[in-house]
Amino acid sequence: MGWTDSPHGKWEITDISPSKLKTWKDCSMKFYYNYVRKAPKTSGLAALQGSALHMVALDEYITKDSPYMQLNKEIRELRTRIDAGEKVVNDEDGIPSLDLEAEVTNKIKESDDNINDLIELLVMDLEARMETEDPRDYKHKLPVDAADKLQAIEQLKTWGKGLLEAIRDGADSYGNALVLPETEETEVEGCVEVTTPRGHKLRLRGFIDLVFEDGSIGDLKLASDYFKAIWTLARALGEHQPAMYAKMTGLTTFRYLIVDKKKARDHSAYPPVVRTIDFEVTEDDFKRLLQDLDELVMVSDLLNNYENGLFSPNPEYNGQTKATAGDTKANFCGKMCDFKTICYNENFKR
Repeated sequence: MGWTDSPHGKWEITDISPSKLKTWKDCSMKFYYNYVRKAPKTSGLAALQGSALHMVALDEYITKDSPYMQLNKEIRELRTRIDAGEKVVNDEDGIPSLDLEAEVTNKIKESDDNINDLIELLVMDLEARMETEDPRDYKHKLPVDAADKLQAIEQLKTWGKGLLEAIRDGADSYGNALVLPETEETEVEGCVEVTTPRGHKLRLRGFIDLVFEDGSIGDLKLASDYFKAIWTLARALGEHQPAMYAKMTGLTTFRYLIVDKKKARDHSAYPPVVRTIDFEVTEDDFKRLLQDLDELVMVSDLLNNYENGLFSPNPEYNGQTKATAGDTKANFCGKMCDFKTICYNENFKR
């Protein structure tokens, strides 16, 4: 949905999305390059994979009343009856007319065919994004080659299929239970005005991935399983996204739907771990959010179009690999950032 289709109108400088606030908290210089200077940036393959998965999972599969979710419901109901000891359905004359195990097998085959069709759609979406968005290598920002693109496609096929099957089966391929309420809506635009402790009026605005029928909200993450980046409750509690979505909706039960990208040493994909992180948004979370919004407004001089804002780089050194040993420009900051080259050249180059 573009802003012309939105009931909330055009995005204004005082509209703050979760990604905008997260960028500020991560590095004010990154914020400057992105939102003030609007420096050119590129996408990595991981970001394009995540966008493609969101398109298929949220727009096609998980949506309320989708034929896929209706079929999943029928499969679950049949399995429940079988687990309760029911094997066949008799007609009015007492003659067996339906073998439940055969029926669930047929429906799973139908679901498998549907999922394979959606994976084809997923691949087409990713291919289109790679064709139009010039993806770059994360470390060196060099264009990715054909082999990298092919590997990204094969990875996403494995991870996407793992997610869709886990939603259907109530467990991932490793047997980890996945308990999700029924979905009410997906990709819902939220917008609410807030007043910070220092009296600044802003609008919190963004798209909420998942609104569930039980009154909870959530966000889908295609996420690294690297130990320094893996999503846990400890990481989730440091994010402002849940509190911002809670402000927009008035719903305080939050759920991250995590798809852990498992890889072999050669970066080929294993089936993902699919899980949730569930928690309540608290008054302390709202307090911290409003305080950080005040910091953003005052330090960046947001209300004066950033005219006298203070922006400084905040690099985070994460060591070097054999491939990048001695490459200061590649290693000076280990954060995920589209502006490393320009930041290094303008602030750190010797």
